[in-house]
Amino acid sequence: MRKVITTILPVVVLFFLGCPPTWKNACKIYIGQQDYENAKKQALEGLKIAPDDYEAYCLLGKAELGLGNYPEASKSFQTAFKKDSLATIKWLKTDENGNNVSAYWQIFYNTAYKSFLDKNYDEALVNLKFAQRLDQENVSQYILEGNIYVERGEKEKAMLVYHKIIEFDKENAEANYFIAKIYFDKQKYDSCLLYLNNSIKTFEKEYTKYKSLLFKNVEFNQNLGAEIVKLWKLGKKDALDQFVKVKLGYDDGLLSHEKNVEKFVKENEGLGRAYYLAGIVYLNTKSDTLALKSLAKAAEYLAEDIDILYFLGELLIRMGKWSEARKYFEKLVELKPDDFPAWFYIGVSYSQEKNYKKAIEIYEEKALALDPNNVEALTNLAYAYREIGNTKKSWEYIQKADKISREKK
Repeated sequence: MRKVITTILPVVVLFFLGCPPTWKNACKIYIGQQDYENAKKQALEGLKIAPDDYEAYCLLGKAELGLGNYPEASKSFQTAFKKDSLATIKWLKTDENGNNVSAYWQIFYNTAYKSFLDKNYDEALVNLKFAQRLDQENVSQYILEGNIYVERGEKEKAMLVYHKIIEFDKENAEANYFIAKIYFDKQKYDSCLLYLNNSIKTFEKEYTKYKSLLFKNVEFNQNLGAEIVKLWKLGKKDALDQFVKVKLGYDDGLLSHEKNVEKFVKENEGLGRAYYLAGIVYLNTKSDTLALKSLAKAAEYLAEDIDILYFLGELLIRMGKWSEARKYFEKLVELKPDDFPAWFYIGVSYSQEKNYKKAIEIYEEKALALDPNNVEALTNLAYAYREIGNTKKSWEYIQKADKISREKK
């Protein structure tokens, strides 16, 4: 009997020696139960016992991910890489049979994006390098990398990154757009327009695709599209759910169509930005007709963009299209009531149409309320009063404008 015990004892001892530590088992069990707070506690306990154990940091990172703490998860995985880079990358790519790779990529990408917004560009680039080790082909990370270089003033580096995307995705709308922006900044307008046209083609194709998916049951119109965009940007999911049910005719609401809505909004935004930049290029090259066409297209997609509304209105004023210009400026002041230039141009449009009383009302009650000493508004008021025969008021405003002009010299 003693011989039997002596024979199996080493096996039993070896079995327990080969088991993961208690804290590690407990951590994995808690993760499996989605009890991430306790999983985190066990991982931290493990790090006290085995501070150089890369897997402890991986498990801590996984727990932080479950808690939605992306920056903390990123730090944990980065530390794991420092402890054992090869083992860590293998762990990340094989955990749960590789099903968590996209989630781990998201940790690094989201942390990079947050760092980008916080203008912590070095930290953002570090996280992107880790993201790229998990997925070398995801375009989003390269777009973000290029944008970081642009913000740091390293536009040549940004150009290299964007062109890298073009190498394996020639029609990528965002890469083409950002290359165009760099050429715009360099005032290389022909090259800018070349890449802008590529961008617009792809944005148009994708926009049409998602528009068709959303508007199967009803006829599309720009107002419905704009409402979808507005509700999405405001984060009004409940209202959007009702909109999808009632206006688009889908009984299942947003639940089954959220991805298509998100894509529709993204392509809508992209198209608006691309047409706007094209409009500004044409303004800079004195091609007013083409500028008007591009800016009007931009306004279709970004109906509440103040810059688009302003440049459209200003261009139409220059072209002598007073009522059309006023339409855009009136939309602008609905969005931004304290915009002096918009009110000024509304006054100009009425004056040019010889509606002097309305021009006077706009200048006195709106424009001068925002900028009482604006010489141009005072001078225009003097002209309007003269045209309706009120020479006294006209003379008052002329004197005031003259006095301010002399004081400024």
